[in-house]
Amino acid sequence: MRDENEKYYKQRWTRIQSAINFELIDRVPCIFMGTAFAPRYMGMTQHQFCLDPDAAVDVTIAAMTRLGDVDGINLMPFGIVPMALTGAWFSKVLIPGIDLDADALWQVHEKETMTVDDYDLVIDKGIDALAQKLLPQVCDMKLMEAHMAWCQTGAGQVAGKFREAGYGIVASSATSIPFESLCGARSMEKFYFDLYRMPDKVQAAMDVMLPFSIEIAKSAVNVTGVPSVWVGGWRTASAMLAPKLWDRFVWPYFFKVASELIASGITPVFHWDQDWGRDLGRLLELPAKKCILNPDGMTDIRKARTILKDHTAIMGDVPAAIFSSGTPDDVRNYIRDLVRDVGPEGLLLAPGCDAPLNAKPENMEAFVAASHEFGTV
Repeated sequence: MRDENEKYYKQRWTRIQSAINFELIDRVPCIFMGTAFAPRYMGMTQHQFCLDPDAAVDVTIAAMTRLGDVDGINLMPFGIVPMALTGAWFSKVLIPGIDLDADALWQVHEKETMTVDDYDLVIDKGIDALAQKLLPQVCDMKLMEAHMAWCQTGAGQVAGKFREAGYGIVASSATSIPFESLCGARSMEKFYFDLYRMPDKVQAAMDVMLPFSIEIAKSAVNVTGVPSVWVGGWRTASAMLAPKLWDRFVWPYFFKVASELIASGITPVFHWDQDWGRDLGRLLELPAKKCILNPDGMTDIRKARTILKDHTAIMGDVPAAIFSSGTPDDVRNYIRDLVRDVGPEGLLLAPGCDAPLNAKPENMEAFVAASHEFGTV
Protein backbone atom coordinates (compact mmCIF):
# COMPACT_ATOMS: atom_id res chain seq x y z
CA MET A 1 0.00 0.00 0.00
CA ARG A 2 2.86 2.38 0.80
CA ASP A 3 4.38 1.88 -2.66
CA GLU A 4 1.01 2.50 -4.28
CA ASN A 5 0.46 5.67 -2.26
CA GLU A 6 3.92 6.91 -3.19
CA LYS A 7 2.96 6.47 -6.83
CA TYR A 8 -0.22 8.46 -6.25
CA TYR A 9 1.72 11.16 -4.42
CA LYS A 10 4.13 11.62 -7.31
CA GLN A 11 1.30 11.79 -9.85
CA ARG A 12 -0.67 14.25 -7.75
CA TRP A 13 2.31 16.46 -6.91
CA THR A 14 3.19 16.59 -10.59
CA ARG A 15 -0.35 17.77 -11.40
CA ILE A 16 -0.09 20.54 -8.81
CA GLN A 17 3.28 21.77 -10.05
CA SER A 18 2.20 21.52 -13.67
CA ALA A 19 -0.84 23.68 -12.93
CA ILE A 20 1.39 26.36 -11.41
CA ASN A 21 3.56 26.24 -14.54
CA PHE A 22 0.60 26.26 -16.98
CA GLU A 23 1.73 22.96 -18.43
CA LEU A 24 -0.65 20.57 -20.16
CA ILE A 25 -1.69 17.90 -17.69
CA ASP A 26 -3.95 14.86 -17.67
CA ARG A 27 -6.38 16.44 -15.21
CA VAL A 28 -6.96 19.70 -13.38
CA PRO A 29 -5.82 19.16 -9.78
CA CYS A 30 -8.58 18.70 -7.19
CA ILE A 31 -7.57 20.38 -3.94
CA PHE A 32 -9.30 19.78 -0.61
CA MET A 33 -10.02 22.58 1.85
CA GLY A 34 -12.53 21.87 4.58
CA THR A 35 -10.95 22.70 7.91
CA ALA A 36 -14.03 22.36 10.11
CA PHE A 37 -15.87 20.12 7.64
CA ALA A 38 -13.34 17.29 7.99
CA PRO A 39 -13.97 16.51 11.67
CA ARG A 40 -17.74 16.81 11.29
CA TYR A 41 -17.65 14.54 8.21
CA MET A 42 -15.69 11.93 10.19
CA GLY A 43 -17.60 12.21 13.49
CA MET A 44 -15.02 14.14 15.53
CA THR A 45 -16.03 17.12 17.67
CA GLN A 46 -14.69 20.56 16.88
CA HIS A 47 -13.41 20.63 20.47
CA GLN A 48 -11.06 17.72 19.86
CA PHE A 49 -10.10 19.02 16.44
CA CYS A 50 -9.14 22.41 17.88
CA LEU A 51 -7.14 21.16 20.85
CA ASP A 52 -5.45 17.99 19.54
CA PRO A 53 -3.20 18.92 16.58
CA ASP A 54 -2.23 15.33 15.79
CA ALA A 55 -5.85 14.19 15.74
CA ALA A 56 -6.64 17.15 13.46
CA VAL A 57 -4.05 15.95 10.96
CA ASP A 58 -5.29 12.36 11.06
CA VAL A 59 -8.98 13.23 10.68
CA THR A 60 -8.23 15.55 7.76
CA ILE A 61 -6.39 12.80 5.91
CA ALA A 62 -9.23 10.39 6.69
CA ALA A 63 -11.79 12.84 5.29
CA MET A 64 -9.77 13.31 2.10
CA THR A 65 -9.52 9.56 1.65
CA ARG A 66 -13.25 9.11 2.19
CA LEU A 67 -14.09 11.83 -0.35
CA GLY A 68 -12.22 10.06 -3.13
CA ASP A 69 -9.38 10.85 -5.49
CA VAL A 70 -8.26 14.32 -4.44
CA ASP A 71 -4.75 15.49 -5.28
CA GLY A 72 -3.86 17.41 -2.17
CA ILE A 73 -4.80 19.91 0.48
CA ASN A 74 -4.76 23.69 0.17
CA LEU A 75 -3.33 24.39 3.66
CA MET A 76 -2.25 21.58 5.93
CA PRO A 77 -3.48 21.52 9.55
CA PHE A 78 -1.00 23.45 11.65
CA GLY A 79 -1.16 23.38 15.42
CA ILE A 80 -3.93 24.39 17.80
CA VAL A 81 -6.33 26.22 15.47
CA PRO A 82 -7.59 28.93 17.85
CA MET A 83 -4.03 29.74 18.96
CA ALA A 84 -2.84 30.03 15.37
CA LEU A 85 -5.61 32.57 14.68
CA THR A 86 -4.89 34.46 17.88
CA GLY A 87 -1.23 34.68 16.93
CA ALA A 88 -2.14 36.08 13.53
CA TRP A 89 -4.56 38.79 14.71
CA PHE A 90 -3.87 39.32 18.44
CA SER A 91 -7.57 38.63 18.97
CA LYS A 92 -9.32 36.27 21.36
CA VAL A 93 -10.76 33.20 19.67
CA LEU A 94 -13.71 31.47 21.32
CA ILE A 95 -12.96 27.75 21.53
CA PRO A 96 -15.48 24.92 21.02
CA GLY A 97 -16.01 22.98 24.22
CA ILE A 98 -14.63 25.80 26.36
CA ASP A 99 -16.35 29.02 25.32
CA LEU A 100 -18.87 27.44 22.95
CA ASP A 101 -20.69 24.15 22.41
CA ALA A 102 -18.28 21.30 21.74
CA ASP A 103 -19.28 21.03 18.09
CA ALA A 104 -19.67 24.74 17.31
CA LEU A 105 -17.31 26.62 15.03
CA TRP A 106 -14.55 28.65 16.69
CA GLN A 107 -15.20 32.41 16.58
CA VAL A 108 -12.85 35.40 16.49
CA HIS A 109 -13.87 37.92 19.16
CA GLU A 110 -12.18 41.11 18.03
CA LYS A 111 -11.78 44.14 20.28
CA GLU A 112 -9.22 46.87 20.81
CA THR A 113 -6.27 45.42 22.74
CA MET A 114 -3.47 47.52 21.23
CA THR A 115 -3.35 51.21 22.09
CA VAL A 116 -1.98 54.09 20.04
CA ASP A 117 1.08 54.14 22.33
CA ASP A 118 1.86 50.57 21.32
CA TYR A 119 3.00 51.72 17.89
CA ASP A 120 5.99 53.21 19.69
CA LEU A 121 6.50 49.92 21.52
CA VAL A 122 6.76 48.13 18.16
CA ILE A 123 9.03 50.80 16.67
CA ASP A 124 11.37 50.81 19.67
CA LYS A 125 11.36 47.15 20.73
CA GLY A 126 9.89 45.10 17.89
CA ILE A 127 6.99 42.75 17.34
CA ASP A 128 8.02 40.38 20.15
CA ALA A 129 7.45 43.12 22.71
CA LEU A 130 3.95 43.70 21.37
CA ALA A 131 3.20 39.98 21.43
CA GLN A 132 4.39 39.65 25.02
CA LYS A 133 2.06 42.47 26.04
CA LEU A 134 -1.04 41.48 24.08
CA LEU A 135 -1.17 37.68 23.99
CA PRO A 136 -1.84 37.21 27.75
CA GLN A 137 -4.85 39.49 27.29
CA VAL A 138 -6.44 37.40 24.54
CA CYS A 139 -5.56 33.75 25.14
CA ASP A 140 -4.67 31.02 27.60
CA MET A 141 -0.87 31.19 27.52
CA LYS A 142 -0.55 27.50 28.40
CA LEU A 143 -2.46 26.70 25.21
CA MET A 144 -0.34 29.14 23.24
CA GLU A 145 2.84 27.57 24.59
CA ALA A 146 1.52 24.11 23.65
CA HIS A 147 0.75 25.42 20.16
CA MET A 148 4.24 26.85 19.73
CA ALA A 149 5.82 23.64 21.02
CA TRP A 150 3.84 21.57 18.53
CA CYS A 151 4.88 23.88 15.69
CA GLN A 152 8.50 23.18 16.57
CA THR A 153 8.14 19.40 17.00
CA GLY A 154 4.94 18.00 15.48
CA ALA A 155 4.71 20.14 12.34
CA GLY A 156 7.75 18.46 10.82
CA GLN A 157 5.89 15.14 10.70
CA VAL A 158 2.77 16.37 8.95
CA ALA A 159 4.05 16.53 5.38
CA GLY A 160 5.29 12.95 5.72
CA LYS A 161 1.86 11.79 6.87
CA PHE A 162 0.17 13.37 3.87
CA ARG A 163 2.78 11.92 1.53
CA GLU A 164 2.37 8.45 3.03
CA ALA A 165 -1.36 8.78 2.36
CA GLY A 166 -0.62 9.82 -1.23
CA TYR A 167 -1.51 13.54 -1.01
CA GLY A 168 0.36 16.71 -1.85
CA ILE A 169 0.32 19.89 0.21
CA VAL A 170 -0.14 23.16 -1.66
CA ALA A 171 0.82 25.32 1.34
CA SER A 172 2.43 24.24 4.59
CA SER A 173 1.77 27.31 6.73
CA ALA A 174 0.64 30.92 6.58
CA THR A 175 1.98 34.42 6.95
CA SER A 176 0.63 37.83 6.08
CA ILE A 177 1.67 41.46 6.14
CA PRO A 178 1.83 43.75 9.20
CA PHE A 179 -1.45 45.46 8.27
CA GLU A 180 -3.45 42.35 9.20
CA SER A 181 -1.93 41.88 12.66
CA LEU A 182 -2.20 45.56 13.53
CA CYS A 183 -5.80 45.71 12.32
CA GLY A 184 -6.77 42.77 14.51
CA ALA A 185 -4.97 44.20 17.53
CA ARG A 186 -6.34 47.74 17.21
CA SER A 187 -9.76 46.58 15.88
CA MET A 188 -10.80 47.42 12.35
CA GLU A 189 -12.51 50.74 13.06
CA LYS A 190 -9.68 52.15 15.17
CA PHE A 191 -6.98 50.94 12.80
CA TYR A 192 -8.60 52.42 9.72
CA PHE A 193 -8.75 55.77 11.53
CA ASP A 194 -5.05 55.39 12.39
CA LEU A 195 -4.21 55.11 8.69
CA TYR A 196 -5.53 58.65 8.24
CA ARG A 197 -4.59 60.20 11.58
CA MET A 198 -1.04 58.88 12.03
CA PRO A 199 0.06 57.29 8.75
CA ASP A 200 3.78 57.83 9.29
CA LYS A 201 3.75 56.10 12.67
CA VAL A 202 1.72 53.18 11.33
CA GLN A 203 4.13 52.77 8.42
CA ALA A 204 7.14 52.93 10.74
CA ALA A 205 5.67 50.11 12.84
CA MET A 206 4.88 48.08 9.71
CA ASP A 207 8.45 48.47 8.48
CA VAL A 208 9.76 47.07 11.77
CA MET A 209 7.32 44.14 11.62
CA LEU A 210 7.85 43.19 7.98
CA PRO A 211 11.03 41.08 8.41
CA PHE A 212 9.14 38.95 10.96
CA SER A 213 6.37 38.26 8.42
CA ILE A 214 9.02 36.95 6.04
CA GLU A 215 11.03 35.05 8.61
CA ILE A 216 8.02 33.21 10.04
CA ALA A 217 7.23 31.89 6.56
CA LYS A 218 10.79 30.76 5.90
CA SER A 219 11.01 29.12 9.31
CA ALA A 220 7.82 27.14 8.68
CA VAL A 221 9.19 25.88 5.37
CA ASN A 222 12.37 24.77 7.14
CA VAL A 223 10.27 22.79 9.62
CA THR A 224 7.77 21.25 7.20
CA GLY A 225 9.94 20.84 4.11
CA VAL A 226 7.07 22.07 1.93
CA PRO A 227 8.27 25.06 -0.15
CA SER A 228 5.01 27.00 -0.33
CA VAL A 229 3.22 29.34 2.08
CA TRP A 230 -0.11 31.12 2.28
CA VAL A 231 0.30 34.89 2.14
CA GLY A 232 -3.07 35.84 3.56
CA GLY A 233 -5.15 38.93 2.96
CA TRP A 234 -8.51 39.73 4.55
CA ARG A 235 -8.92 43.35 5.72
CA THR A 236 -6.33 44.37 3.10
CA ALA A 237 -8.67 43.67 0.16
CA SER A 238 -9.07 46.28 -2.55
CA ALA A 239 -12.77 46.64 -1.74
CA MET A 240 -11.91 47.66 1.82
CA LEU A 241 -9.47 50.50 1.18
CA ALA A 242 -9.05 53.61 -0.91
CA PRO A 243 -6.36 53.27 -3.60
CA LYS A 244 -3.97 55.72 -1.93
CA LEU A 245 -4.07 53.66 1.29
CA TRP A 246 -3.78 50.34 -0.53
CA ASP A 247 -0.81 51.58 -2.54
CA ARG A 248 1.00 52.69 0.60
CA PHE A 249 0.10 50.19 3.32
CA VAL A 250 -0.78 47.01 1.43
CA TRP A 251 0.80 46.27 -1.92
CA PRO A 252 4.43 47.26 -1.13
CA TYR A 253 4.37 44.80 1.76
CA PHE A 254 2.79 41.97 -0.20
CA PHE A 255 5.31 42.59 -2.96
CA LYS A 256 8.23 42.47 -0.54
CA VAL A 257 7.03 39.29 1.20
CA ALA A 258 6.34 37.51 -2.09
CA SER A 259 9.62 38.63 -3.67
CA GLU A 260 11.63 37.38 -0.69
CA LEU A 261 9.84 34.04 -0.71
CA ILE A 262 10.26 33.56 -4.44
CA ALA A 263 13.96 34.39 -4.16
CA SER A 264 14.20 31.60 -1.56
CA GLY A 265 12.45 29.07 -3.81
CA ILE A 266 9.13 29.31 -1.93
CA THR A 267 5.79 29.62 -3.72
CA PRO A 268 3.52 32.35 -2.33
CA VAL A 269 -0.15 31.31 -2.28
CA PHE A 270 -2.13 34.55 -2.14
CA HIS A 271 -5.07 33.46 -0.02
CA TRP A 272 -7.12 36.61 -0.56
CA ASP A 273 -10.62 36.88 0.86
CA GLN A 274 -13.07 39.66 -0.11
CA ASP A 275 -12.95 41.48 -3.48
CA TRP A 276 -9.49 42.20 -4.93
CA GLY A 277 -10.67 42.96 -8.47
CA ARG A 278 -9.45 46.56 -8.64
CA ASP A 279 -5.80 45.63 -8.09
CA LEU A 280 -5.38 42.17 -9.61
CA GLY A 281 -3.05 43.58 -12.25
CA ARG A 282 -0.43 44.28 -9.62
CA LEU A 283 0.34 40.56 -9.52
CA LEU A 284 1.90 41.03 -12.95
CA GLU A 285 4.73 42.87 -11.19
CA LEU A 286 5.86 39.56 -9.68
CA PRO A 287 7.67 36.87 -11.71
CA ALA A 288 5.48 34.74 -13.96
CA LYS A 289 4.42 31.25 -12.89
CA LYS A 290 5.82 31.62 -9.38
CA CYS A 291 2.64 32.37 -7.40
CA ILE A 292 -0.91 31.12 -6.92
CA LEU A 293 -3.95 33.37 -6.55
CA ASN A 294 -6.45 31.75 -4.16
CA PRO A 295 -9.66 33.88 -4.00
CA ASP A 296 -12.72 33.13 -1.89
CA GLY A 297 -15.62 33.65 -4.31
CA MET A 298 -15.95 37.44 -3.94
CA THR A 299 -13.23 38.31 -6.46
CA ASP A 300 -14.40 37.80 -10.04
CA ILE A 301 -12.33 34.77 -10.94
CA ARG A 302 -13.01 35.18 -14.66
CA LYS A 303 -11.81 38.76 -14.52
CA ALA A 304 -8.72 37.49 -12.74
CA ARG A 305 -7.96 35.06 -15.56
CA THR A 306 -8.54 37.75 -18.20
CA ILE A 307 -6.06 40.07 -16.48
CA LEU A 308 -3.46 37.52 -15.43
CA LYS A 309 -3.66 35.24 -18.49
CA ASP A 310 -0.87 32.66 -18.16
CA HIS A 311 1.13 34.69 -15.65
CA THR A 312 -0.38 33.42 -12.36
CA ALA A 313 -2.12 30.16 -11.54
CA ILE A 314 -5.52 30.39 -9.86
CA MET A 315 -6.82 28.06 -7.17
CA GLY A 316 -10.55 28.11 -6.52
CA ASP A 317 -13.28 28.82 -6.36
CA VAL A 318 -16.47 26.96 -5.44
CA PRO A 319 -18.37 29.31 -3.06
CA ALA A 320 -19.21 28.20 0.47
CA ALA A 321 -22.91 28.83 -0.16
CA ILE A 322 -23.02 26.21 -2.89
CA PHE A 323 -21.49 23.61 -0.58
CA SER A 324 -23.90 24.40 2.25
CA SER A 325 -27.13 25.28 0.42
CA GLY A 326 -26.76 23.97 -3.12
CA THR A 327 -27.19 20.56 -4.67
CA PRO A 328 -24.71 18.16 -6.24
CA ASP A 329 -25.93 19.39 -9.64
CA ASP A 330 -25.15 22.97 -8.61
CA VAL A 331 -21.63 21.91 -7.70
CA ARG A 332 -21.25 19.94 -10.91
CA ASN A 333 -22.40 22.85 -13.07
CA TYR A 334 -20.14 25.31 -11.28
CA ILE A 335 -17.09 23.08 -11.81
CA ARG A 336 -18.01 22.55 -15.47
CA ASP A 337 -18.19 26.28 -16.12
CA LEU A 338 -15.10 27.06 -14.08
CA VAL A 339 -12.90 24.65 -16.02
CA ARG A 340 -14.30 25.99 -19.28
CA ASP A 341 -13.75 29.65 -18.41
CA VAL A 342 -10.62 29.65 -16.24
CA GLY A 343 -8.79 26.42 -17.13
CA PRO A 344 -7.78 23.84 -17.81
CA GLU A 345 -4.13 25.02 -17.66
CA GLY A 346 -3.18 27.17 -14.70
CA LEU A 347 -6.22 26.12 -12.63
CA LEU A 348 -6.41 24.19 -9.38
CA LEU A 349 -9.98 23.35 -8.37
CA ALA A 350 -10.76 24.07 -4.73
CA PRO A 351 -13.42 25.49 -2.43
CA GLY A 352 -13.40 29.28 -2.28
CA CYS A 353 -11.46 30.04 0.92
CA ASP A 354 -12.76 26.99 2.80
CA ALA A 355 -15.66 24.58 2.62
CA PRO A 356 -17.91 25.52 5.56
CA LEU A 357 -18.67 23.51 8.65
CA ASN A 358 -22.19 22.81 7.35
CA ALA A 359 -21.17 21.75 3.85
CA LYS A 360 -23.35 18.87 2.71
CA PRO A 361 -21.30 15.69 2.37
CA GLU A 362 -22.94 14.91 -0.96
CA ASN A 363 -21.84 18.31 -2.29
CA MET A 364 -18.24 17.78 -1.24
CA GLU A 365 -18.32 14.36 -2.86
CA ALA A 366 -19.81 15.92 -6.00
CA PHE A 367 -16.95 18.42 -6.05
CA VAL A 368 -14.42 15.62 -6.28
CA ALA A 369 -16.43 13.67 -8.86
CA ALA A 370 -16.99 16.76 -11.03
CA SER A 371 -13.30 17.63 -10.98
CA HIS A 372 -12.65 14.28 -12.61
CA GLU A 373 -15.54 14.54 -15.03
CA PHE A 374 -14.76 18.03 -16.33
CA GLY A 375 -11.12 18.45 -15.35
CA THR A 376 -9.76 15.62 -17.47
CA VAL A 377 -7.83 16.97 -20.45
